[in-house]
Amino acid sequence: MFKIKKFERGLGIARKRRQYDLPLNKGNGGNFLKLLIALMTFLAMLGVASIFALSAMTDRWSSGLENKATIEIPAKDNSGTVFEQSHMDTLQDQVFNFLQNYPAVDTVEVMDKEEIKSLVAPWLGEGLSYDNIPLPGILTVSFKDDVIFDTDALENKLKTFAPQIRLDTHQSWLADVLRFTGALNFAAVLITIVIGITTIVAVAGAVQSRMAIYHEELELLHLMGAEDSYISRQLQRYVLILSLQGAAIGTAIGGLIMFMVGLLAGEMDISLLPDFHLSIMQIFLLICLPLLVALLGMVTARQTVLRVLAQMP
Repeated sequence: MFKIKKFERGLGIARKRRQYDLPLNKGNGGNFLKLLIALMTFLAMLGVASIFALSAMTDRWSSGLENKATIEIPAKDNSGTVFEQSHMDTLQDQVFNFLQNYPAVDTVEVMDKEEIKSLVAPWLGEGLSYDNIPLPGILTVSFKDDVIFDTDALENKLKTFAPQIRLDTHQSWLADVLRFTGALNFAAVLITIVIGITTIVAVAGAVQSRMAIYHEELELLHLMGAEDSYISRQLQRYVLILSLQGAAIGTAIGGLIMFMVGLLAGEMDISLLPDFHLSIMQIFLLICLPLLVALLGMVTARQTVLRVLAQMP
């Protein structure tokens, strides 16, 4: 029990509601600080959540396309002559058998005709009969991780079956996407840091404003022998309570907004964006965010009070 009371005195916290030596609860300054911290917590929560989302998207895009390639066999040659579907099927089987025996290839999958029809339907129209229309052949190849090979050499070998064959490793497209998501991730981290700095400045300014209002009372307490730590505990307790209340409000609003965005994103069914779900560790970090904001506010209040009191006689 003694240790608990000692810990509470160190934070400036009491079990029972007590009066401050300074009239800190009077005025609207406390409500403004609470609102400001709620806003900062809300923005910080969205910033941290966006960092998690962008990191997950980058990892899934990288893992989904790493060591993979798409091979397209157009249904016409370089001169524009359209092949028969039987010729396309034979050509696709030859390429498939070649890739299965290629040392660097792990697996080969042939895209189903129905999937190809769904891909070309937006350009050719829905409900079109494909009986007399040859469809291109598309194969997805996964390469072995421990084998180094030349993709240009592989593409040249594939062109011996048909000069129009194209090998796409997605590297250029993936590099641009990863560069873009990396820039967004850096911006989100930078914004989160700015929010933290803004919170520190706002709390410090609010504490200094409070101390300026009650400057005479502070000098009187100082002259009566009140230690700086005694005065700072009252102000840091005051800021801690306001920070916890504001951070709780900001977290609740941020959680609600994230839940609504998740529902909206689920209904949109955008195939380009991978499914994103917060892990247990990420949820735990978001839950700890308001505690971190409150602790940041309390430490800032303490340091600000001690700095100002050190300048008093």
